[in-house]
Amino acid sequence: MKSLLNKISNRPPGHGLPPACYTSAKFLRLEKRLLFLKEWHCLGRVDEIPEVGDYFTIDLASEPLLVVRKTESEVTVLSNVCRHRGMPVASGAGNTGKFRCPYHAWTYELSGKLRKAPLVPKERIEKDCGLPRLNSHCWKGFIFVSLDAEADWSEGQESQTLVPLERHLANYHMQDMHHAASFVETWQCNWKSLVENFMDGYHLSVVHPESLHHLTPTSLCKKVTGSAAFTTYTANYTRTAPVREKHHPSLTAEQVKQSHLFCVFPSLIASVSADTLVYLALHPLSASEVSVKWGVATFESDLSEAEISARVNKWKQINNEDHQILQRLQAGLRSKFSVTGPLAADNFEGALLDFHRFLLQKLGVETTSNV
Repeated sequence: MKSLLNKISNRPPGHGLPPACYTSAKFLRLEKRLLFLKEWHCLGRVDEIPEVGDYFTIDLASEPLLVVRKTESEVTVLSNVCRHRGMPVASGAGNTGKFRCPYHAWTYELSGKLRKAPLVPKERIEKDCGLPRLNSHCWKGFIFVSLDAEADWSEGQESQTLVPLERHLANYHMQDMHHAASFVETWQCNWKSLVENFMDGYHLSVVHPESLHHLTPTSLCKKVTGSAAFTTYTANYTRTAPVREKHHPSLTAEQVKQSHLFCVFPSLIASVSADTLVYLALHPLSASEVSVKWGVATFESDLSEAEISARVNKWKQINNEDHQILQRLQAGLRSKFSVTGPLAADNFEGALLDFHRFLLQKLGVETTSNV
């Protein structure tokens, strides 16, 4: 590990990270300890659970979590582990008035409070036998959680350093978009490779010649801005790209002809356009596998099933193309001949440098350059 950290520190300015950063199990353990157990991570969208009692389950850093709409105005994140013998109390998604453990029927309210423990004497029930509640926050329609008991969104960097991103994307009104579909998949690649791929306009014309090149070619990509908490770039549309007719009236004529791709560090990546929001929330499983929860939201609330399917299928194609290329990349990164190369111009791969700065600062790695 010391040798790898030295390689990171001493790599030339403007170069990517050493290949071992994407293949080393030890490096992933360091990331889990300093990133995934400390930082804020996206679990999905508020509009996935619109009614009281709606819930879904998800794992983060091997922690089973339960996301539930507790009241009309409150979404909460609970530990999805029964306080009796450790059984997950819920699975999948649905709607309920209570959570009943499938093992011994311990029952919990939507708040996590223990309601019933059959055949257990009351004197044996500890005061704090409810499902632990985690620190969570809803930002622009996204649900974020931290596994750190001391985390406080309002006092952390997110509340301040996301402000430029909020201003940049304000006219899209992401918080008002409507949930269309979501999926959970396992991709055979390192989680950082997926972040970098999504935030890299350099690959668009090569990897997506039919799905994206004619709409958002690499040559029209523009790096916008970044901070200690995010990075973003704009994929501008060609003159022949179809015009998005339905969108929020706040959008300018220029914004209607763009998609904005952004990453809220470390693991939320998203693309928002005039009528569609697509997000991917990444949760690493190993150095070469990542759980990907991805979803689609739309500006319109009255789309037909066929119209929704068309948008979802478009992104299934794009994601499949990315998954295939990243799976091949993971194999290449394991080669002893794999090296760290120079990155392309700022408009095409500049967002990667923002991501690397965040990553290395959180991991406590000092470098000889500003990246």
